Amino acid sequence: MEAAGVDDEGNVFSTPAELWERAEEAQWYTKAVDYWDQQEASDDGVLGGYGHLSAADVRDSRAFLRKAFGSALSEAEAGQQQLAALDCGAGVGRVSEQLLLHHFHEVDLVEPSAHLVVEARRRLGERSPAGVPRGHKAVNFFQEGIEQHRPPENRYDVIWLQWAALYLTDDDLIAFLQRSAAALKPGGVLIVKENVCEKGFVVDNSDASVTRSHQYYVQLFEQAGMRMTHTALQKDFPKGLFKVRMYALKGRS
Repeated sequence: MEAAGVDDEGNVFSTPAELWERAEEAQWYTKAVDYWDQQEASDDGVLGGYGHLSAADVRDSRAFLRKAFGSALSEAEAGQQQLAALDCGAGVGRVSEQLLLHHFHEVDLVEPSAHLVVEARRRLGERSPAGVPRGHKAVNFFQEGIEQHRPPENRYDVIWLQWAALYLTDDDLIAFLQRSAAALKPGGVLIVKENVCEKGFVVDNSDASVTRSHQYYVQLFEQAGMRMTHTALQKDFPKGLFKVRMYALKGRS
């Protein structure tokens, strides 16, 4: 892959391969978890001080979910089938609480930061969030990195990966996409929602994250053997932030 990038210290990388050659994988993931271990266990904390954007985020996510997976959601709402979802990089359970549990009967969460998992359990494990249909529940809380997680095959209708792909190396993201394809039921979809830059990539050393361009992600999806069925940009976010793009992916087989 030919794409130049920079980091927040002014270092330039001629290709992504140069970035990953310099990065030490163990330290890369440790730094990310250490960063999130220091953030407040709240919507504002997991959104970097932009908790007020959660409503717009969930609004556009719900619209995109209906576009990419609408017929199955309608059948579930009519009582014709039960659905399961996996929330990856779940943080305090914000996406599960405000979106996924409103549409899926069972939701599993994956999050490496211990204190964020504790808050997610408090929010979702002891009571049903407001507006969630009866019988919809958070089932499993996995405290581990996405790069380590091995979702069971054929369990999920939707796997939701939001603001978490940026913490994965290219190889680990490709591997997780491939594991996700195997974990989806027939007709299931993987949804990636992520910051994107205009070209190449931008590295943030403070939390060991890499913001990739749209084309960079498209190439990674292709390398993982995934087929993109829908994509859309998030609306109504401040202009000073990276753009946020949503992708709906399915395995090619």
